[in-house]
Amino acid sequence: MTRVIKFIAILAASLTIAFAQDGAMVPKPPSNRPLRIRVSTGVMLAMVVHKPMPVYPDEAMTKGIQGDAIFKIDIDETGKIVSTVPIAGDPLLIAASVEAMRDFRFRPYLLNGTPVNVETVLGFRFAVQKSGNGVNGRVDCIHQESMPATLKDRPEFRGGSETSDGRLILDARKISGPEPNLPPDLSGKSGSVYLTVTIGEDGKVQDVKVVGGDEPFIAPVVEAVKQAIYEPRLVDGKPSVEKIEASYHFGKH
Repeated sequence: MTRVIKFIAILAASLTIAFAQDGAMVPKPPSNRPLRIRVSTGVMLAMVVHKPMPVYPDEAMTKGIQGDAIFKIDIDETGKIVSTVPIAGDPLLIAASVEAMRDFRFRPYLLNGTPVNVETVLGFRFAVQKSGNGVNGRVDCIHQESMPATLKDRPEFRGGSETSDGRLILDARKISGPEPNLPPDLSGKSGSVYLTVTIGEDGKVQDVKVVGGDEPFIAPVVEAVKQAIYEPRLVDGKPSVEKIEASYHFGKH
């Protein structure tokens, strides 16, 4: 039985309609549009249009230096990397990575049809390979899921946004909780449950509302969700209440 769980932060935004000079109706960007949003590595790598790999430094290969070079990067509205902040890695590998990222280009990230600045995490994995001809180096881009577990608890890895008035908002992130305990008669059967979950400032689930789904699956899902613990939503470093949408899918979909 396969199981897919999705958590999507509820984003509330209003869209104002304005009239152009020719009388046509055109969308006007909402006044509370984020200045910068956080996007996962996987999403941004799918939007890359030019991705030169770092050149493995000869000194690093000779010394057998390998491992990951990981960065927090800012991408502007045109898709160009404008800031790189090292999170982890050997200085030689970091320097080679920074040089390569100067020429990275992404498609602009659109929010309600308007390009926005993006913050994400980007990493390169350097590996030394010995062969009959000597030593060679291999470099690959890596997704957040492949990065060391010790780094994943860092704030840089949490989704969120920076508002136009300079507030940094980090989304809630689940850190523990049981899987739904389905009764034997549901084994192998398909079903879905859709919920709205309110997470308190202490990271505990305050409320669970059922939006829809298949009745036999609802009770065990709700029971499991109520026991989940989250890193709470942070607004400028202060815990805040957040509502998220949660969907659970069982069987083949």
